[in-house]
Amino acid sequence: MKHLFLLFQFFFLLTCVFSQNTTWSLLINTSDDRNVTDITTGIEGNIYFTGLNRHADSYHFKGDVFKLNSTGVIIDSLIIENYDTSIIVSRILPDTSLNFILAIKNFSKTLQRDNCGFKLKRIDSSLNVMSSSKKFLFPENYNHIEIYEQYGNNNNIFVFGYIFPNQTPRMFIYEFNRNFDSLQANIYLDDEAILPMELKQLNNGNLWLIGEIKPYYILIDSILNLVSTEQGRIPHDMNGSYGIKWDTDTSFYLAADYFSHRDTDHDIGFLYQHHPFDTTGFVFNNRGSLDTNDYPAFWGALDYQNKDSIFIGGTKNINIFNLNFSNTPSWYALLQTDSMLNIRWEHFYGGDAYYNMTKLIATSDGGCIMAGTRFDYISHPWVHERDIYILKVNAEGLITSTNEQPVSILHDAIVYPNPGKNVLRVQVAAQHPESFFNLY
Repeated sequence: MKHLFLLFQFFFLLTCVFSQNTTWSLLINTSDDRNVTDITTGIEGNIYFTGLNRHADSYHFKGDVFKLNSTGVIIDSLIIENYDTSIIVSRILPDTSLNFILAIKNFSKTLQRDNCGFKLKRIDSSLNVMSSSKKFLFPENYNHIEIYEQYGNNNNIFVFGYIFPNQTPRMFIYEFNRNFDSLQANIYLDDEAILPMELKQLNNGNLWLIGEIKPYYILIDSILNLVSTEQGRIPHDMNGSYGIKWDTDTSFYLAADYFSHRDTDHDIGFLYQHHPFDTTGFVFNNRGSLDTNDYPAFWGALDYQNKDSIFIGGTKNINIFNLNFSNTPSWYALLQTDSMLNIRWEHFYGGDAYYNMTKLIATSDGGCIMAGTRFDYISHPWVHERDIYILKVNAEGLITSTNEQPVSILHDAIVYPNPGKNVLRVQVAAQHPESFFNLY
């Protein structure tokens, strides 16, 4: 295990903590490219997040696991690496009160990313790797794997995703017991291209899935046979499941990329649906603007502890052609809605670099944590090196410093481009519908 003091030997770590009970921010600024893939909280109030790190423009990836206390201070860290292959920690799943299960994908250190596989590994709350782990390999010519992890009924573990046996991605699903013994598996080689991102096992044992590209819900039976990809079409043809929260066994909230064909731009769409497949009953809303692309947090854009206080997060002014890097400013964008998806307020965070939110979780104190990356294109525009940026806000989406003054990264109105030449755009948060703009 590589503890924090070892990490300091290799990287300069900048931590900014603004402590006012429940709000803080953390910037992990290193010379390597890093990203956040998942984040969760433990019963003791600590925060755990996973991801990747690599030298800029290198194909050799290492896996990251970090542990923070409730005020955003790093307690410990773990680097999972293999000299011969690349490793990315894709998911962290609470196991018992003190343990977690990591879903780790591995592939070659080449552009082709072949020789793919995945591993299930158990760690304790001190980030010690435990003895129980299992590795599963695909044929060596399979490449570009993506994996997700979710509990099913009876606390069995589903690992699912997609892989490229040729030029077309194919879905796979594995089911394991808690000892990581494989119970059943299927690779859907003869079926159409499906890129699943979310899974839920229904009460009858069937599996409900949703894909990253095609706006359909997917039905798999209890022995992993594909029943249908057209059981229900996602309302408004939103692409991807960039945030699912089930409030009952049959109804759920969803946030996804909403593409308006009339406006030809990307917005954040969100809906509440009463049935897994029947789309005759749903509530829909969306937020975005005509002159920017607004994109949901890719690994989880919607969460709540109380469904009358729903948090929906994403990136304002994202580079739709390269989500990770851009030489223009962007912002974390955060909405809060009621249970019927009426927007209460909206805030923007950033603007001094290119930000990209990857995961949002609600916290027990009524606030939420936003995790993602910050790319400083001003200091190094041609070096693809992102820093981890995590922000904890209170129930109103605010950050408070020790003197109770708003932190400068928080905005209710943004102006772009800045600096600009011929065009100046202004966007005001949803809670200020009647506003005045003065130009001096």
